[in-house]
Amino acid sequence: MKTVKQMSLDLELVYVSDVRFGSETKMDDHVLYVNREELISVAADRFFSSVDVELARPGESIRIIPVKDVIEPRIKPDTGDFFPGILGGFEGVGEGRTRVLKGCGVVTTGQIVCFQEGLIDMSGPCADYCIYSKMNNVVLIAEPVEGITPEQHEEAVRLAGVRMAHYLAKAAVDVEADEVKTYTLPPVPPEKKLPRLLYVNLVLAQGLLHDNYIYGGDCKKVQTALMHPNEMMDGAIVSGNCVTACDKNTTYDHENNPVVEDMYARHGVDLEFLGVISSPTTTMLAEKERGVMAILSIARLLNADGIVVTEEGGGNPEADLMLIAEKAEKAGIKCVLVLHENAGDDGASEPLSNTSAAAKGVVTAGNNNEFIVLPPMEKVLGHLEAVDVLAGGVSDALRPDGSVNVRLAVIMDATSNLGITKISAETY
Repeated sequence: MKTVKQMSLDLELVYVSDVRFGSETKMDDHVLYVNREELISVAADRFFSSVDVELARPGESIRIIPVKDVIEPRIKPDTGDFFPGILGGFEGVGEGRTRVLKGCGVVTTGQIVCFQEGLIDMSGPCADYCIYSKMNNVVLIAEPVEGITPEQHEEAVRLAGVRMAHYLAKAAVDVEADEVKTYTLPPVPPEKKLPRLLYVNLVLAQGLLHDNYIYGGDCKKVQTALMHPNEMMDGAIVSGNCVTACDKNTTYDHENNPVVEDMYARHGVDLEFLGVISSPTTTMLAEKERGVMAILSIARLLNADGIVVTEEGGGNPEADLMLIAEKAEKAGIKCVLVLHENAGDDGASEPLSNTSAAAKGVVTAGNNNEFIVLPPMEKVLGHLEAVDVLAGGVSDALRPDGSVNVRLAVIMDATSNLGITKISAETY
């Protein structure tokens, strides 16, 4: 019998301890030096009236607002490609070598759908909730030309961020990696009798700038599909989302999906990881039902014993979660849901817009509605006044001294639907 070669991906991690501006873009002794003028030219777009790049390091008194996306710089050193379907081709995605600038992020900003962006503080209490506060961030500040549509603005910012991340990753191509992590899914011997599990990644595709891109294609035009988890690490999914900060899964989140990491770590130990189902989440009931049907068809075809499901967004995507739980229960497939809650200021309100008795296994990432006061920062990158209109906040959030009274909902990834958060707990 012919033996099929399994996909194997080496993530070659280069740790970034600091980022500074310099005469050339390079890595030197774990410091990323950035040629500011070159990077600005990389980010430039005909839809921008001005472009600037700033640095934001852990512990600095800096507030970034409004944040659109965060991207981890990665590149295929053998081809120079990354972000297949956007900047690169599809050859070798999910296998071979990928160089990663670990501890570094490209943060894009812009008043696109301002009430549905977020903020990052590099110090203070926000840093206890936001993973990006611990990273060395290269921040894009680009103002749009007059007369463009929000859709044109979003696309320009999204593509500029992708180009910036790719440009920065090139600096690590010839540097020796600090650590190499290999990801492959070898067959599990049947005699081990481990539970067979799939990860279901619900990807928002709702229009009105609530979208993502798989291999460069708008998710509204993409069908439910089975993917190898390595594809996600290799830039297959790019965020185009302008949803509430706590609701959106950033491009960084897709590149570093913790559910994929955890299931990989347990593959062959106490479970058999069968792969990832990526399924678009729309607003139409018929399309939700079609997506759920496809998810369960794949799960049954692969003889899965269970599925772990994460959502993106909030509100109507919870209908998708409950539909999946109900159909999985009928098919004899165990289901675990990962989500955050909107339980009111005191945590006593109904936390979800839709529930079902079939949802027996739930992992919560925290209550979006909890209030927090963030002190003033010495430097603001972006537009501080945007805080008064951020979704999940309050209209008088900005105080005279520059401090802000907000809900966790406005902090990037504070209550991440994927579990990239420090405040998660399990409910059985």
